[in-house]
Amino acid sequence: MADDHLPVGVGKIIRSAFGFATIVFAVTGFLVGSDPRWFAASGAMGVIWTLWDLVYDHVIHPFGDWLARAGAGDVGLLRSSQLRPTLEDTIRLLESHLEKGASPEVQIQAAIRLEEIYRTIKKDPVQAAEVMARVRARYPEAPGLERLD
Repeated sequence: MADDHLPVGVGKIIRSAFGFATIVFAVTGFLVGSDPRWFAASGAMGVIWTLWDLVYDHVIHPFGDWLARAGAGDVGLLRSSQLRPTLEDTIRLLESHLEKGASPEVQIQAAIRLEEIYRTIKKDPVQAAEVMARVRARYPEAPGLERLD
């Protein structure tokens, strides 16, 4: 479960109590002569145990994580590291601006950024020159490209 990394917590205590009650009621039902009330109680505890796991894993634990991040000042969509694009995502986005006919200004800015990424991060001067050649062929008089010569 989600709280397995914790040594002892409220979630584990409650989960253990429901599991223990499920087993005790089932065993008691067999020992007292198959009384259906004990089996019903065991089934009810099993259902509550399952519901507790679902609620804890999908509501309580995520809300607790959110509260902890809020206390640390790390709440907000833009601060989540899971939502930040990777370098490959950025390259795909910029390449799509060049391929799908975005406005000339967007294509020029995308080419400038791609050239910087290919030249400085990817260490691929051939790819960087190819991107700039592609945009210079489309927009030979574009402002902003002359400074990259």
